[in-house]
Amino acid sequence: MSLEIFETNIKTQEEANYLLQLLQHSISDGLISFDLKDSNHILCIETNREISGVVLSVFRKQGFYCQKLKD
Repeated sequence: MSLEIFETNIKTQEEANYLLQLLQHSISDGLISFDLKDSNHILCIETNREISGVVLSVFRKQGFYCQKLKD
């Protein structure tokens, strides 16, 4: 499995839970978590496939910022 890390502008646990539900629907085979205590509000996804396009699309459609930091 590979780990993809994203910087986001998610500020609250409610926003994180909402995005988590949307992401889990699109990336059902991934392990997805937010670290809102980090200054970059990190989103980590561990999966066996390339998912950055899906993640960026979900965030944009919901009006949130997301940028991939690491593969």
